[in-house]
Amino acid sequence: MPKKIAPREIIQQDFHNLKTSERLYTIPRVEDLIFMQSIEGRAHNGAGVFNKRFYVNTTIDDVVSALGRSPKVVKTKRQELIDEIADFADSAIAEDPRDRLVTKSGRPLLGIPQFKERTVNYHDVLKGLYLGGLRDNPEIRKKTQEKYKIKIGYGRCYLVNTKVMEDMGLDGEMLAHQENEDRLSHYRAYGLIVDPEKAKKKKASKAKHIKYMYIRHHVGPGQSDDGAMVAAGLLYNVDVALGVFLADAIDTFEKYVSDYRDQDTELANRIKENYPFLDLDEEDVYELAYLAAIPEDRTDEIPDSSLRYLLSVDQETGQSTFETHLNFIEGKPFFPIAISYKRILISKLYDFVREKLKSINKEVVFRIPEAFVKELDSSVANVMQRKFITVSPQTSLKSALDKVEARKGELIIVKDENGNILGVVNPSDFLTFLKGRG
Repeated sequence: MPKKIAPREIIQQDFHNLKTSERLYTIPRVEDLIFMQSIEGRAHNGAGVFNKRFYVNTTIDDVVSALGRSPKVVKTKRQELIDEIADFADSAIAEDPRDRLVTKSGRPLLGIPQFKERTVNYHDVLKGLYLGGLRDNPEIRKKTQEKYKIKIGYGRCYLVNTKVMEDMGLDGEMLAHQENEDRLSHYRAYGLIVDPEKAKKKKASKAKHIKYMYIRHHVGPGQSDDGAMVAAGLLYNVDVALGVFLADAIDTFEKYVSDYRDQDTELANRIKENYPFLDLDEEDVYELAYLAAIPEDRTDEIPDSSLRYLLSVDQETGQSTFETHLNFIEGKPFFPIAISYKRILISKLYDFVREKLKSINKEVVFRIPEAFVKELDSSVANVMQRKFITVSPQTSLKSALDKVEARKGELIIVKDENGNILGVVNPSDFLTFLKGRG
């Protein structure tokens, strides 16, 4: 029988490769925690150093152990990141709000640099935490599927006794990808799914077989976390989008902590129960879940970025997917980078969200890019005299900036092969790239 937990040395090599080849839009301490979790998925999918060898029972616990880290310390650090987000929300509910996404001591949440300076409306962030915290809930997805007559896959993480799993002839691949909704009671009866309270009482020798693993309830296409963030931004505003992003971050980090529970859902419910000005209900959650749902026939076209891919800094532009989404929502120039592990052009996601919004007759006011705002008071003749550089989406930023320098251009227009404008790049946003190059 093939080995289903990745060997220690391969885990170590893949982690080293990630650390040396990628940079995330956060501080090193948080980057480290995200990379550890990425190794789990890469082992399952045979990516990177795993080289098409699929270790489907590998868990974050196996990764942490292989890297020689303390599980207790790693779990504590991850929980601290969740607690800081929850504390921001709880302080707002208690009428002691902050106007920036920072801790009480002023450190940016998740170590994201711009959170230290960006002013936010806490009311809208709470709305985003509510929407984002519930949209992944299996019951919400099931109701959304029924309401909008679409197909959505769903499931959740459970404490799983891996010894029982093997005795039943199952593995992580089967639990994560097969239809299991009708088998959940059976799994509990056989001791595959372990009650959290009982798990706490087990001796260390038996507890080592208990892992937090995903069990799929219903097979179907998932939701795009990118789509949820962008749709929330266009439907409401950028601060709601930031709340959705923070809820997704909680959902990521809660998968390896000391006390396993659905913390993004818990926070959403706490906001609903204790914040009287929320002005949202489950119907709004169904709507966002629908907007983020990927159609069955487009699973290879629509990106769904993990937290790592959202924060991964594009080497050409020096900007992360997260920052690019914010620019698009706010009507700022954005460069059409390829995103998620699928490497899909970001403008395809934005077109998809626009289509979804139209399908439910939502009127969304798309903001005019800042680069054009000052032109509105100019005559048409003056605007026509502006020097525009036109490039394809595949053009590197360096090449585009070289054209700007050579032709004294003032704006970069990005067009696809059919001549459709995908976006506008203002060279002044990238002055750092222009300086010091010879």
